[in-house]
Amino acid sequence: MCGIFAYLWDKEATPYLLNWLRSLEYRWYDSAWVCVINNEKNIYLKKATWRVSNLASKIQGENKNLNNFNTWIAHTRWATHWKVTENNTHPHFSNNDRFYVVHNWIIENYIDLKKELEKKYDFYSDTDTEVVAKLFEDLFEKDLVTTLKKVLNKIEWAYAIAVMDKENPFEIVWAKLWSPLVVGIWIWELFISSDSNALKWITKEFISLEDNEYVVINNTGYHIYSGEEKLNKKSEEIEHNEDDDKLWNFTHYMEKEIYQMPEVYGNAISWKVNFEEHTIWSNTLEKLWNLDFEKIEIIASGTSYYSAWVGAGYFEELSGIPTTIHVSTEFKYKRHFIDDKTLYIFISQSWETADTRDCLKIVKERWGHTFGLVNVVGSTIARLTDMWLYTHCWTEIWVASTKAFTWNLAVLLLMALHLWNKRDLDYNKYREILSEMESLQDKMTKVLANANKIKALAEKYSKYKNMFYLWRNLLFPIALEGSLKLKEITYHHSEAYPSGELKHWPLSLVDENFPVVSINPTWKFYEKNISTMKEVKARDWIVIWVVSENDENKNLYDDVIEIPNTSLELTPFTISIALDLFAYFTANHLWREIDKPRNLAKSVTVE
Repeated sequence: MCGIFAYLWDKEATPYLLNWLRSLEYRWYDSAWVCVINNEKNIYLKKATWRVSNLASKIQGENKNLNNFNTWIAHTRWATHWKVTENNTHPHFSNNDRFYVVHNWIIENYIDLKKELEKKYDFYSDTDTEVVAKLFEDLFEKDLVTTLKKVLNKIEWAYAIAVMDKENPFEIVWAKLWSPLVVGIWIWELFISSDSNALKWITKEFISLEDNEYVVINNTGYHIYSGEEKLNKKSEEIEHNEDDDKLWNFTHYMEKEIYQMPEVYGNAISWKVNFEEHTIWSNTLEKLWNLDFEKIEIIASGTSYYSAWVGAGYFEELSGIPTTIHVSTEFKYKRHFIDDKTLYIFISQSWETADTRDCLKIVKERWGHTFGLVNVVGSTIARLTDMWLYTHCWTEIWVASTKAFTWNLAVLLLMALHLWNKRDLDYNKYREILSEMESLQDKMTKVLANANKIKALAEKYSKYKNMFYLWRNLLFPIALEGSLKLKEITYHHSEAYPSGELKHWPLSLVDENFPVVSINPTWKFYEKNISTMKEVKARDWIVIWVVSENDENKNLYDDVIEIPNTSLELTPFTISIALDLFAYFTANHLWREIDKPRNLAKSVTVE
């Protein structure tokens, strides 16, 4: 959601702030601003709605000399509740123009607070954050820290809050509850950000703040507290791939990241699989095996949820372990039956997914066994889970997810195979899958080599504003993910449904304006899906067939996307690339803003 960035040192930082804001723009891009202050108590504030590029144009157009400014805060906003206007854009300030506040998340009791404060102060915006600025003026006592504690006792729910005091220009105070916040360190320079992604271009060292901690940054350095206790927290290192922000010869980051999927798969299995000896090993997987659990529950949202769905199939079919999947926002409000015989796996491709993190806290409070699959070192999910594996698939620059989905599938498969082997189940089948995994990267690359054919089909079918994806069993969540990608970036309507259920109601929806994408590699349920698609073709409706190469029935249908022959367990890896390419080329033909689709944010920090 909203992205916050701050810098404290004595050099002109406008170009840096704009670059940092661009690196936070995946969180959202409704509006952006820069606010700076110097030791003479002068404030420079510039706001712009929509993209960071709009803000950059405003600042560069003024050509203002900011060399003597030393305290800098910047922010990119997602409008959760209120319209995208400059008045609603942060920072918000007090009536006496002394306190400047930026905030991420929601103050749930802001309406009641605002009614009381309106008796004394004028409000210019609709936001909850302006209430915090007015509270600092109303409750100010002695210094920012003392006042911060009083303000935090008034507000309810969650926040990452930063406050500047014009009368004390060398100091910024930050506090957090649930919303992520990190401190970056580079020699004498200090930085604060909503996540480590914005820091990785300048420093490898960062410190993550925990809930109810606050940090004071001033000309003596940074000081972290919990209540009255001063903390001495160790810094962590950010893993940074310098090629993340380079487009190379690609048109969009989504396109680049689809082409990285085979390499991400290779990284996921490297050092964990010995193909010659048919073994899987890692410290984390060994610790996992030593846990005494009889069932698994996986909690995730969006794309991560669909990877969890495939993972559940792996655990049940290969490991023989009953597995349940939950959408994070639903798990939070269910009755929970948490016990020590269940392993709870939490997946987040955006690393600070609020609803998934909330579910993790519920399980931790009841002493459940927790395991995390996340993409960022130091993320809350990684810090709270008992065990974790990092995706190491580098930063996803574009908002929706592709390569993290591939990594999740790979690691969930490795986990299932590891547990399968340890439980002494069908060793021949285990070796067969493991052997095929060695050649899977080449097969994934082969799908990419077929991109021009997929592009031609995407452009042909881009005129249709409805699409139906069908499959069953292990590949049904892949159909859901393919449908999701099409919705996310084309804004066209798309659905996915088990093909065996077609006659229960979906058949009434399909017509000549509603093409069907049927996923039917030569494997389990092949003949059943042939029969189902004949029902569709009997009505002269359009079918795009995703099939194994050299499929003998491919001429029966309107168009075909071919994928290399693989086992059922490994087919999700190749099909997901084909469906991602289909969605990408469709959106590109429609001139959509692919890397920043409307109304979506990478890091969901508000439910």
